[in-house]
Amino acid sequence: MHSLRRLARSRTAAAAGAAVLGLLLGLGAITTFRYQPGIDFYQFWGVPLARASANLQATPYTDGPAYARVLNAMADASGSPRLREANRYRRTLEPMGTPFLYAAFAVFPEDYRRAQTIFALIQYCAAWVAVYILARLASATPWPAACVAFLVLLTFNPFVQDVRVGNVNSVQLLVLTVLVAISSRRAFSGRDWLDGLFVGSLALLVAFKPNTPWIAAAFAIHYFVVRGPRAFAIGAAEAVLLGLAAFAVGAWYMGGVHAWIEWIDLARGMDGSAMALPYERGNLSIAMLLGRDSLLIGPKGYGLVLAGFLALALVMAFFSVGWRAKAGETARRAFSDPWFAASVGILFTFATSPLVWPHYHMMLLVPIAWLLTRAGSCRACAWGAALCFIVLSRAVIDSLVWMRMFDLLQALTLLSWAALLPGVFAFAREAR
Repeated sequence: MHSLRRLARSRTAAAAGAAVLGLLLGLGAITTFRYQPGIDFYQFWGVPLARASANLQATPYTDGPAYARVLNAMADASGSPRLREANRYRRTLEPMGTPFLYAAFAVFPEDYRRAQTIFALIQYCAAWVAVYILARLASATPWPAACVAFLVLLTFNPFVQDVRVGNVNSVQLLVLTVLVAISSRRAFSGRDWLDGLFVGSLALLVAFKPNTPWIAAAFAIHYFVVRGPRAFAIGAAEAVLLGLAAFAVGAWYMGGVHAWIEWIDLARGMDGSAMALPYERGNLSIAMLLGRDSLLIGPKGYGLVLAGFLALALVMAFFSVGWRAKAGETARRAFSDPWFAASVGILFTFATSPLVWPHYHMMLLVPIAWLLTRAGSCRACAWGAALCFIVLSRAVIDSLVWMRMFDLLQALTLLSWAALLPGVFAFAREAR
């Protein structure tokens, strides 16, 4: 009886804590919303609106100034302070979203304040649900998991950045978390055509925001390992079909297949001076930083070099159990864990991507949650995860901003994900 009362009191305390934290998050969201112009969301929302309202035939990839002129005129004639503020930051557009992304954002209303409010709610809900799932997967009970979710949203700076600029990383985090949850909880139905949507969804993930190909590849390897060649072949076929569907939707919305060709040409031009977004402008890409002064291989070349080094380190970790052991079997065992697969894909993304903005670090919550749960068997894993979270916390970031130590802030953020590497390699060594 005494233990039941104690359990009831602990649940009540956790529920009360979640209510207080939820209230703080809600008040903070309402208070800060007025200072969040959503400059990325403005482009996601504005390109479809400009295309429809002015009946523009060219794509934003070849005639971005035409889209900017339409939106500038709309903002100048608008009485909405929110729209005028967002437009002030984006008089010139940087339309790098895929045709599929712009087609998806065409569903938002024409009123900017209303559209941004809806999207901000989506961001908060997606991020909260994602962190709640991560906490539950880490064996937290419901109310403590709710507390953890509120605390992370209150203290994790990448989430603040994601909401401030209005990007989609909270939504991406939710998708990755759901995939990890499905596999780690063995929620596959046993029907290959239905379970194949696990792989099929990866095609939509990449078509929506193509900063995730490494993550998609790692999840695909994981699915192959746990479900076998036949199930994977069916999933791959579904991925092709869904990828073609996303391609068709984007082409239809932008007026033809040429839109994808023009987008690819624009994306390939990120190495050039016209599209290069340097470290000084907040792009925290190691590949771009290394390649900015190199005419020989450039950021994409350095990305491939970094990918090669990481792959070699993983192979060495698989072999470290002894040369008589089969490295392939060790790799198979490691990739059978969805946490490992997701974490490897995420770390490869940060090592190789030519674009890494502060809000991209939302995805690091997956390996952070995983490595923290391994504290009992790997203290280095937990310390690395804790260090990564602390470096990216509002307490550290806001303090560095207040002290105007911007160089240190950028350097710490640039290298924050590296604190997770020892834990991933440690797991690779232990996969026997």
